[in-house]
Amino acid sequence: MTRNVQEASTVRTMSPGGPSSALQQAHRWNASSRYGASLVAIVLGGYLAMRAGLNGIWLQSDADVIGALLLQFFVGGAVLVAGALIAPASLARRVLASAVVVAGLTVHAVGSASVTNATPPFLLYGSMSVTIGAFTAAAVWLIVRGRSLPTFVLLLGFATVPLLTERLTHTGWSGVTRDDLLTAASAAIGVGVAWAAAAVDGARSR
Repeated sequence: MTRNVQEASTVRTMSPGGPSSALQQAHRWNASSRYGASLVAIVLGGYLAMRAGLNGIWLQSDADVIGALLLQFFVGGAVLVAGALIAPASLARRVLASAVVVAGLTVHAVGSASVTNATPPFLLYGSMSVTIGAFTAAAVWLIVRGRSLPTFVLLLGFATVPLLTERLTHTGWSGVTRDDLLTAASAAIGVGVAWAAAAVDGARSR
């Protein structure tokens, strides 16, 4: 009888529906949920950073508008950092991704503070307010997902955004329409980078 009990216990432990399997499923679900929450936070943070437009502060005289832009910029950065930290990646990757957020948004803030409409690189920094959010979000996602180093070359796709900005400006597009088009283009590049990186690593692992 004791032998039968032991065999039954072993079968329950080894069966697909046993306690061990349930723990493994719970662990996989936990990692999946964290990746899902991380992706949502990274996309949202990137969008907020894209739409903050610190370069537009120089065109504003309303303190409330300036305050709203600054608040949106810092909230976007905080959400991006949160997205990096909740991902089920190693601590080193999460810290690196958070550092990328801080570095990227700092470059944007310093650049925006150093130019005005009269300075030659204004169009570059004007597009940066849109590009930097999507670029940073895409870079953070590649880091927390553990993509291989060669896939980071795909981030060079964002170099087309300043060129597109200048083209739209010189062809007479209005500021609002131009910003919407740049936001859509940056978002499309960011999504494309994420999927292309996954495809590259998938092909390399076969």
